[in-house]
Amino acid sequence: MEFTEPAMRPPQEANSLFLRATQGCSYNDCHFCYVSRGYPFMAVKPEDLEHEAMAYKPFFSSNTKVYLTGSNPFVLPFNTLKTYIAAIRKVFPNFSELSMQSRIDDISRKSDAQLKELHMLGLAQLYIGTENGNEEVLKLMNKGHTAAQTVEELHRLDKAEIAYTTFYVLGLGGKGRGKASGLATAKMFNQVNPRRITTTGMTIFPNTPVAEMLKLGEYFEATEREKIEELLIFLENLNIDTFYDGIHYLNSLNYRFANSNKEFKRRVLEDIREILQNYSDWELEKMVNRKEKHSL
Repeated sequence: MEFTEPAMRPPQEANSLFLRATQGCSYNDCHFCYVSRGYPFMAVKPEDLEHEAMAYKPFFSSNTKVYLTGSNPFVLPFNTLKTYIAAIRKVFPNFSELSMQSRIDDISRKSDAQLKELHMLGLAQLYIGTENGNEEVLKLMNKGHTAAQTVEELHRLDKAEIAYTTFYVLGLGGKGRGKASGLATAKMFNQVNPRRITTTGMTIFPNTPVAEMLKLGEYFEATEREKIEELLIFLENLNIDTFYDGIHYLNSLNYRFANSNKEFKRRVLEDIREILQNYSDWELEKMVNRKEKHSL
């Protein structure tokens, strides 16, 4: 088996050992997602995972952090994940923690006891594409889960002591849905305990269903002003102890701060309000030239 999809990882895993676990996405039906299109979903054999780990053994400490690459390796059955962890332990018996990406419905396929056991075996963190807390938007983008299911499954991770980073796409709902999405997403996250919330700005890439929806007039792209207004409402209403990470090349504004740092957050909110007041629509659009990406 040979994977052809380029390996990707969150910036937080820059120093981790990357091991190829899956390629593609088992769902691959979100209307906005461009990442894994064209790549069939495949999973590595445990012996191949062990072989790859062995090749990296001279370059990583025995207690290294490990990141399994792929759009959602957590979809794999509980016993398969256990076998993977055992294979890694053969080579790195003291690895400090294991992380990977997951969809919400991947979590629902594991029992509470299985989640707890995976944590005990070394699973420390999941990166989860929650995307939005607005039920209308989740349905529009065919996300495959509801905001209520997000809250339910993240509570189960809290119970199992598995940390998680969540993703939020600003402007996902398109024109006219930003403010409602910002409020709904803050309300959703306020009920759970993400270690980190990462945002990115909605960008329409070729060969995605949303690109076709745009051509047919079934979807209207949010302006940069709307995306920034959505961010403002989201941050104004987010009140949990988490880390907000908005450093991304697809974000028009880039901030990173602990939400518990009230003074820093106050200055961020003030900065956003000043930008909305003092910049023209044209100037805001130029912050991220998304039109260029429509034809990439």
